[in-house]
Amino acid sequence: MKPFKRIISVFLVALPVSLWAQTGNFGYMDFNGTLKLMPEYKEAQENLQKIQSDFKEEIERSKREFERQYVEFMLEQNQLAPSIVAKRQKELQVLMDTYSDFRDNVQTELESKREELLNPIKEKLIKAVNSAGKSMNLDYIIDTGTRTYLYIDPERGVDISNQVYRLLGLKETGGEGGENSGNTLVPLR
Repeated sequence: MKPFKRIISVFLVALPVSLWAQTGNFGYMDFNGTLKLMPEYKEAQENLQKIQSDFKEEIERSKREFERQYVEFMLEQNQLAPSIVAKRQKELQVLMDTYSDFRDNVQTELESKREELLNPIKEKLIKAVNSAGKSMNLDYIIDTGTRTYLYIDPERGVDISNQVYRLLGLKETGGEGGENSGNTLVPLR
């Protein structure tokens, strides 16, 4: 009976240790916050704002043209023959449809351009995060920017922000791990 008790005792001691070992080492950082610190991101945002501004000007020009023609039509319609009224109404409808289609296409084009400009920057950051994770011997990394976690204990996890900043050539934050190091709870930003 004693060997059985000994086996049970060893099992009960080993179980919590094995469960702790299965949790692994983890790191955490704010992916989007780091992305926004990258000079390439700022440049991409400036390019997108310029493109968006150009589109906005063209949308406003089209809108003014439609409004001008609409007001002109409203002022003249009582003096025009019915066939001319019908023709002008069709012209206004075509102009309005063209304006609406252009506005919709602008949104699609802006999204496509945003992806085209930001995807290489995101890939660069992902490579830096992967490199930091491997060099720090982490099993997984949590994105604190998404706020999908309920709690992170910095005693068990590592803020990898500064390591990623170094890999990207960005200015590091104060502290050993980053802005969240030393806190018992990582604040929800």
